Amino acid sequence: MNKIATLKKRITWISITAIAFAAICWDMSTSESTAIEEGTFRFESAFEAVDYPNTKVAVVPSDYSDLTTQVSRSVDPGYAQIELMVRKAVELQGGLDGVVAKGNKVMLKVNLVGGNSPSGQGENTDVRVVKALIKILHEHTEGDITIIIGEGTARSNDDINSVTSVWANSGYRDLLTDPYLSGINFSLFNLNQTYSDLVEVDLGSKGTGAPHGYKYHIHKLHNEIDVFISVPVLKIHNTGMTAALKNQIGIAPAAYYGYNKMKGTSYYPSGLVHDVGHRRWTTEEIVDLSTIADINFVVVDAVMCLQSSKTYSPENQVRFNTVLAGKDPVAVDNVCTRLFCMNPDDIAHITLSEKVGLGTNDPEKIEVVGATIDQVKKKVKHNTENEGLFGQGNRTWLVSGTFNSTDMSAEQIANEATLEPVAGENGFSQPVYFFDDRIDLLSYYSGASNVISYAFTYFYAPKDQQAEFWVGSDDDMIIYLNGQKVYTYSGTRTYSDGMLLSEKKTISIKQGENSLLVKTLNKSGDYSFALNICEVETVEVYSGNRVDGLKFYTTKQTTNPTDLIENYANTKLTLDNYPNPVINEATLKFELPVASRTSLDIYDLNGRHLYNIVNKEFAAGEHLVRWSVDQSGKRLPEGLYICKITAGKYAGSIKITVSK
Repeated sequence: MNKIATLKKRITWISITAIAFAAICWDMSTSESTAIEEGTFRFESAFEAVDYPNTKVAVVPSDYSDLTTQVSRSVDPGYAQIELMVRKAVELQGGLDGVVAKGNKVMLKVNLVGGNSPSGQGENTDVRVVKALIKILHEHTEGDITIIIGEGTARSNDDINSVTSVWANSGYRDLLTDPYLSGINFSLFNLNQTYSDLVEVDLGSKGTGAPHGYKYHIHKLHNEIDVFISVPVLKIHNTGMTAALKNQIGIAPAAYYGYNKMKGTSYYPSGLVHDVGHRRWTTEEIVDLSTIADINFVVVDAVMCLQSSKTYSPENQVRFNTVLAGKDPVAVDNVCTRLFCMNPDDIAHITLSEKVGLGTNDPEKIEVVGATIDQVKKKVKHNTENEGLFGQGNRTWLVSGTFNSTDMSAEQIANEATLEPVAGENGFSQPVYFFDDRIDLLSYYSGASNVISYAFTYFYAPKDQQAEFWVGSDDDMIIYLNGQKVYTYSGTRTYSDGMLLSEKKTISIKQGENSLLVKTLNKSGDYSFALNICEVETVEVYSGNRVDGLKFYTTKQTTNPTDLIENYANTKLTLDNYPNPVINEATLKFELPVASRTSLDIYDLNGRHLYNIVNKEFAAGEHLVRWSVDQSGKRLPEGLYICKITAGKYAGSIKITVSK
């Protein structure tokens, strides 16, 4: 079945909510100074909850002990060693069975940016990684395969119908005459092409990029391929990072979107809409194009990487001499980010890709095989453009109604400092996801002025520590942390559209659950705020990382192990599993009466917490979660355990026997 036909079957009309919001916002009026922007928020319940299976990501450096030869990570490894690395990475993550079969047409989507950057410099995907992958695919299918190396680089407009200087200078044209690849059926393909070669894909409510109406044009070749393999080079970018997902900007054809791809054409004058007003839509475009690509496999070139910028210079090169491979593009990007000593929760296109169902960003579900992250990681400089300097702010909040007042000293809700609102109760919304770090209250409240409102969330911190609030706002702002007023601003100000930062403030956070309430004022004009909780970092080029292990959520958690097998009366949930006893893997089944952040945890009979299986928002209804007794990388010993489910005020538990 072709890729687009498969995609259409996968697209689910998740909820009428998103469409209703779109229609409402299109009709909103605008003023001279501000605008109500369509598609800036969506209820969390409109996203399809996906129970992701555990997945493997292979990390193979040039000196990995299981390679037949080892090469220092400080020098260029050469082609022979790179081929060994690619082969081992593919093998460690589980091989190509179930991914590529005989007779398949396979696209290798490479990342070509620099017209004058030779292969191996970090700007373009190292041609040697691709060469090795071609050889492996040929062998796997005994030559019964068609391989297409595809890219729609924005710098290949000198001759739209041919392989251009970008391909030649980066070494790809030389593959065509490489004797090592003699007899292999492969070709190079410029995905830009002409308008008549394009097809439209309508993502419907699966889409996230409102300016495009959730519709995109891509080359019709995509409708003919069976397997899509993303082969990016790992580097810093103004989106935070380029890897498996960001690579898909290259399937947007310049024939439709322009050179560069924000310029537009007569067919589509706006081009890719990276910026509209004070919104950045790059994240949504990456996610939508990744949804269309339907990535089946990923091989990452992390031989030579770039820090500070997506464009090569000797000063921003960082040699990793590493190859990564995996079947889950979100999980691969999670690991890539951690190799850069960055937080995956700070990369918006990673977290949104998980939300729409492209893979898992949960490290507890990602098994890193080969070398460990600690063995390979290096701290790299963040992007020198504003957007990359700010880690992703919290985007999901419970939001109150508006109060017609401009007096921030007055409590609009009694005992506001200690509020712990419940979703959908006492004037607070269900969890609302905002498609930007700038929490667009102007659009959410339909342009209300001279009002005060509240936004609330919890967050989990792994330890007691000092941290930094990174905050931005247009007008007055008060922040309460665990019932204490820790930040106040009075006045009108602007803040960078890229960094979304007005001020930093050092705070103390406690281990475990913390509550966070933001109170804001809008007199007139823009009405928004931004907030992240970052590591304390004295060197600016490394700053902006969210506290490692910190998680935001909107439903209060209960963690008392003495409640494991209590009778929860009217709040009890039923939890089933099969098979029982469990040998290797079980399926846990539960049904939620309302949408809730839900946690499944394994305990021993003494109430000692062993590990968490899942902790995320689920919609109301029935769910199935697969659980492996190798969850933490170590098999549980034979015996009796307790699995507890907690979903808001609801809870339940079941005894599970693990057997050989």
